[in-house]
Amino acid sequence: MGARGPVPQPDNVRALRGNPGGRPAPQRVTAPPSAPDIPSWLDEEGQAEWARVVPQLDALGVLAKVDRAVLSAYCAAWSKFVAAEQLLQGDDLVAERRAGNGPAKNPAWQIWREAATTVAALARDLFLTPNARLRSVKPEAADDQEDDILD
Repeated sequence: MGARGPVPQPDNVRALRGNPGGRPAPQRVTAPPSAPDIPSWLDEEGQAEWARVVPQLDALGVLAKVDRAVLSAYCAAWSKFVAAEQLLQGDDLVAERRAGNGPAKNPAWQIWREAATTVAALARDLFLTPNARLRSVKPEAADDQEDDILD
């Protein structure tokens, strides 16, 4: 089940408004922002997805070296999703069973569904969905950077 309730208030907004309720602000775990290296074992589609999302996530400051595994899993699942989608586009949605017992759902659907589920779950973890970005808090800027406090 996903996160429930209202979108949490970003730390910078909480600082501006004060803390009238007196509850302590959440302590967030952080890692130094840095894009991980691309794994050599990703196939061509996975590498293309890595090249598409990593620069944008790195610019947001949400990636760290420790995110390599989850990012690799996301890109590999994306690659499987694309392969299954191409199979389904080039084949019938219903396939004949080997035993001749009538039609059955194309087996590529199972691969498609599992890959789509994995991609969706990991996309939320990597802030690749609009809802995940709304529920996130922008990482603190380095001391030498000037940022608008409400960005």
